[in-house]
Formats: sequence, structure tokens, C-alpha cells
Amino acid sequence: MRKVVGVDLFCGAGGITLGMRRVGIDVRLGVDRDIRFQKTYEVNNPKSRFLSVDISKLTGREILELIDIKNNEEFILAACAPCQPFSAHNKKNVFRGYHDDRGNLLSEVSRIIEELKRKPDFVFVENVPGLGDMRYPVFEQFEDVLYRLQYTCVSDTVDAARYGVPQHRKRFILMGKKGITHLSFPDTTHGPNKEQYETVGNYLRGLPPIKAGGKSPAVPNHSCRNLSELNLKRIRAIPKDGGSRISFSKELVLKCHTDESAGHKDVYGRMSWDRPAPTITTRCICLSNGRFGHPTQDRAISVREAARLQTFPDNYIFYGTSLDSQAAQIGNAVPVKLAEVFIRHLIQS
Repeated sequence: MRKVVGVDLFCGAGGITLGMRRVGIDVRLGVDRDIRFQKTYEVNNPKSRFLSVDISKLTGREILELIDIKNNEEFILAACAPCQPFSAHNKKNVFRGYHDDRGNLLSEVSRIIEELKRKPDFVFVENVPGLGDMRYPVFEQFEDVLYRLQYTCVSDTVDAARYGVPQHRKRFILMGKKGITHLSFPDTTHGPNKEQYETVGNYLRGLPPIKAGGKSPAVPNHSCRNLSELNLKRIRAIPKDGGSRISFSKELVLKCHTDESAGHKDVYGRMSWDRPAPTITTRCICLSNGRFGHPTQDRAISVREAARLQTFPDNYIFYGTSLDSQAAQIGNAVPVKLAEVFIRHLIQS
């Protein structure tokens, strides 16, 4: 394969970086303002430099100096800007006139692309589905820049489960490439009329059992949060393998859930062995924040189990001052397999 050099903007813990590396890309630079990602990123990606900087202070010239790209090398720029400004939750605020400066981060990416004297051969952007909504001028402006620079682009919202990731996770993806006239998404591989979805059982079975608040010395990050006595009673009352809080007796029901229509039904639910997981979020190890209960053990999923559902290998270690900080790194990441599938297709198209 020809030599391709990669830069990962908003790299976080390195999901896209690892996906690019699996394709054979030499990822020379990961950029993220949050210094808390640095150890996780650098330890797991030792050949990639982590740069902690506000992207508004970063120039195209600095990037080229740092990656030292040669004339015979190709170049991919990946960016997964913080998604909150484009989330479904934040749409209400946008329509009320609320301004979120984080939405300008995509504009900073287009600025950098314009500044780069050596333009990327490939551009890969991942974000929440709302980014593709035409109500957001920032996305239209970003696309306009790419078209003006003669990129052929394709974008859409996809479910990661359709590409072999063991969770239903809808994400918006844009790919851009120079030097071609047509670009398409990779064909889906899983789902209706395809291979069966990857499941929680395929990825979590075989890990050592642990109790709430416990950890395994045999598997890195296989640690989970403790539960109060009341929450232990609650999870014991939830049927194994996919049960939910509708099985709670009256004394176990939370006050905020006394109204039949109140709250998300997945809260205090267990995952199912034979189905994909729900979207892994930054709060994915908290029983009260979604269907994050283990299918059969009386606890929420561990940090390692969350990482597996994001398709990180067990030798990818997450560092942080708490389990919650490690889980946030995982929930913020792009699933490694999703990045790998799309970037391989982009490079080979």
C-alpha cells in the first residue's frame, strides 16, 4: 500500500487514530485541547505525537511542520469536533437563539484546510446526526470550502451496527477526496439481508465475572462502579438478559418514574446477550443513565466492557483519575471498527 500520513484533530482517546493505523496509515499527529486524553493517547499510539492546543490557535503551517510530509506521501485529515452544538438536545437551544461557540470548531477545521499549503488528499469527518441537518449553516459553509477546493464529497447518517460494531450508534459521516469524480459510502455488511448484527454476547462473553464495585486483575480496565444497597435491589429485580425497570415493585420505583410516561425506558435496563448494545455514552458505566446493566451480573458494565463495545482491543489501556473519566474517554470516541471501515474505503476508492 502507498504511504499515507494521518492527522487526527479532536483526537480524544484515539478511536479514529487506531482505525487509521489499522488501515496502515502513519498517524503522526493527534490534536486535542483536553490534556486529560494525553496519556491514554500517547501510551497506546507511541508513534503519534499528541498536541494539546486550542484548535483556534493552530495553523496549517504548524501542522505541516509537525508531520514533515514528503512529496511521495499522501495525506488524510480526520476531525471529530465536539458534538454538543449539533445534538438533538441542543437543537431546542439553537431554535431559541442560543449561541454555542463550539459550533465554530468545524469552521476552524475548514480554516486549517484552506491554510494548508499541502492540501489533504482525503478528509474524514464524524459527528452526531444533527451535523448534516441543512439548518446548520456551519456545515453548509464547511462543504462549500471543500467543493471550492475541488474535493468530491459524500455525507450521510449511518448506524455503526450496520458495519459490524456491536452497538446501535447513529453518526454523521462526511468523506472528501481529491482527484476523483465519484465517491460513495462502503456497502453495509450487517443487518437485514446481510450478516447478523454483532452482539453484546460476541464481545463480552468470556470476561471474568466481577461484582459491583469490583475489578479484575487479569484484564486491564475491567472495573465497574459500586452500587448503593437500593440500586443493588433494583438490578436484582431486573430480569436477566434484556430486562427493564418496568419489573420494579412499587418500593423500587424512582419518584421521577412514577408517571408511566416519565423518563427514558432504558434507564436501569440490562443489555441483551443476543442484540447490539445501545449507544455507548460518556456515562455508560452508570446504571441510572441508560440500558447499561450487565446482561446477567448484578452491576453496570465495566470500563473494559464499554471499550470492547466501542471495538477497542483489550491491550488499549485507558488512563484517568477515576472510572468515570475513563468511561468518558470511551464514550466520546469513534468506534474503532467504524473508523477503520470508512477510512479504508476512502483510501482505496
